[in-house]
Amino acid sequence: MKFCTNCGAELKPEAKFCTACGTHIAVAPPPPVLPTPEPQTNYKQQEPVYEQAKEATSAFREAITGNTNIVQRVINIMTKPKNEWQVIVNEKPDKMKLLFGYVMILALIPAVVSFINYAFIIGYYSIGYAVTQAAISFILTLIVIYLTSFIIDALASSFDSEKNFDKSFQLVCYAYTPGWLASILGIIPGINIVASLIGFGYMIYLFLTGMPLLKKTPDDKATAYTIITILLLIAIYAIINALLGFIFLKSLYQGLMS
Repeated sequence: MKFCTNCGAELKPEAKFCTACGTHIAVAPPPPVLPTPEPQTNYKQQEPVYEQAKEATSAFREAITGNTNIVQRVINIMTKPKNEWQVIVNEKPDKMKLLFGYVMILALIPAVVSFINYAFIIGYYSIGYAVTQAAISFILTLIVIYLTSFIIDALASSFDSEKNFDKSFQLVCYAYTPGWLASILGIIPGINIVASLIGFGYMIYLFLTGMPLLKKTPDDKATAYTIITILLLIAIYAIINALLGFIFLKSLYQGLMS
């Protein structure tokens, strides 16, 4: 119900003037029509994943075509590791670029060597078995790299070190370099074992020299941290290798029997 603001007379709802005193009655403007909100999409949620995949593909392509510093990084980490760790510690970690532009490239070395051994050198294995062993070698490397990085980061506080997974990932990826390079000699009988031991020993040295910088580990705890890391790496490698071998060989056997 409306009333005149001047004389108080009762007014009809649509009245624009008071019938008693003639006072103009202000009409309230209609409420504004708000725009209908657009339905939310998940594009923004997908964008980071898309960008990561794009960066990973770009890193892999650059590494394959040689438009990257992977060769120089390998040379430096092998010939002057202390200086190279100083360079690495100042770099912003990028897990996708490191995985696709470094790890996956070097992990192809033992995979290819494994294929050559089983397909041509040893002589009595089928191509399918050789491909299976190469796939196991490649996948095993990726799994071990990630699991070892997680464990190193989880143990950081126990050795007064910095808890930072990106730095742990950097440390493991670059410290693993001698193992990949040593696998090149895996096609030479008698030398492969010696090369593996040398590569493993140099890997330990890289962990020792890299931990104080990347993980900020005190010098008096770096050795213990490294020993625990290497033991866990060996255990992880053995368990995952056995598991993958069982899965792949079982699948291969079922394929041959079907």
